[in-house]
Amino acid sequence: MPSDNYILKGLNTIMKSINDIFLLNLFDTLPPVLSYLVCCLGAIFAGTVVGKEREKAQKAAGLRTFAMVALGSCVFTLTTRLVLGEGFYTDGARIPAQIVSGVGFLGAGAVFRSGRIVSGLTTAAGIWATAAVGVVFGLGFFTFGVCVTFMIFILLWMHAFMDRRHYDSLVWSTYHVHVDAQDGKGIILVEEVVREWGHLVTEIESMDKSKVIWQMKLCPAHRPHQRFLSELASHNYVTKLVKT
Repeated sequence: MPSDNYILKGLNTIMKSINDIFLLNLFDTLPPVLSYLVCCLGAIFAGTVVGKEREKAQKAAGLRTFAMVALGSCVFTLTTRLVLGEGFYTDGARIPAQIVSGVGFLGAGAVFRSGRIVSGLTTAAGIWATAAVGVVFGLGFFTFGVCVTFMIFILLWMHAFMDRRHYDSLVWSTYHVHVDAQDGKGIILVEEVVREWGHLVTEIESMDKSKVIWQMKLCPAHRPHQRFLSELASHNYVTKLVKT
């Protein structure tokens, strides 16, 4: 029917317009100097948005780190374009490929391990993704770069928001851990386990000098806490684990 054809033509026109805007390349629309400058500013914007979220979450890498990573990736990608423009024979994908491996080493520095607790993986992944956005800006796809920037920000914010809601809904319980203290070795070994899992204990005064009683708050529904409780319960020097 004619009306259906009009609708299809209208949808095709809309999709083509969206495609043109989304994949708009600054090098095709702006003078070279201005396009290079806008690409660098876009990369700084991307790093600032993601870095501010990480800084607010009190992570090791913050606004300046993310902004520098994005800008550096953008400049390296722009350098490839400059080299090709000067007529040098080179593989245009070689520099962006090196960005991926180089940023991988930088992200590894943001990962920390304390006992059995590993932290900083999300920040490292954020650095890696921000470097990818810098490459997108370096290729001249400004709209695409801005969209991916907000995707990364929303992903980080949503994860933090859901974690806070989940943390608030948890039910915490008090546990008493009875540790055999006859030879003094048991206290040291059990304390090592507690420290590796990142927990804090409060000692309760006991009339029996052959044992030490520790008190701690844990969530039985939390999987890491379940594994921790299971390891404590099976420890040779833990004589009793009581939920109060």
